[in-house]
Amino acid sequence: MEFCPEKRLLLEQGWTLAFCHIGGGERGLSWHRQAGVEGKQSGVEDLRACLHHLFSSGVSSPSLTALTACSAGAVAVGALCNTNTHMMRAVTLQAPFLDDREEWGDPVGNPEHRLIISSYCPLHNITPQCYPSMLLTAYSGDARVPLAGVLKYTKLLKKAIHTHFTLNPKSEYEPAPNIVLNIQPGENHLGPEDFELMLEEEALRLAFLYTELGLEPPRPQRKRRR
Repeated sequence: MEFCPEKRLLLEQGWTLAFCHIGGGERGLSWHRQAGVEGKQSGVEDLRACLHHLFSSGVSSPSLTALTACSAGAVAVGALCNTNTHMMRAVTLQAPFLDDREEWGDPVGNPEHRLIISSYCPLHNITPQCYPSMLLTAYSGDARVPLAGVLKYTKLLKKAIHTHFTLNPKSEYEPAPNIVLNIQPGENHLGPEDFELMLEEEALRLAFLYTELGLEPPRPQRKRRR
């Protein structure tokens, strides 16, 4: 975990930042392998347990909770959005990584793996319901996360939300989520290398979170003249 100026900004504004370490890789290769293929669902359950702890301890509440994830971390977040959509208000995903056969199994050559993956796959488990608002950032030249997959996920998600509000007239009193797809140029899987572009991307992410959580954004402080 490294220092990030944007995280310091949030802390200074009174935010509480919780880091859900659901990987377990620090316990060794054996522990890491247990969470692959058949055990992948355990990561989703761990993330759910982290949120339950935050709520039960009074640190946060669902209406003031946002999840952020990048790359492979998007799998657990996306899966939780399908099963426990009420646990968060907003989600930001950067280069969401949703296909890793080496660790999660081979859905084409192994029928058992296909059933396991289909049980938690964020894309294939989208159902008509009111999802949290989402900001998805993808990169057009990302070799690890094909843009087509992110586009398909976004399309199915919007369709499911539209179906939910169409079939449930009373849901008009429920705040409709905003689904924003931010496509950026470049081939870097972890974001832009240009400092200015990186700041713009982070500013968009923070503005999205402040808006969706209904919080007043920080105002720039004027420097006093001496």
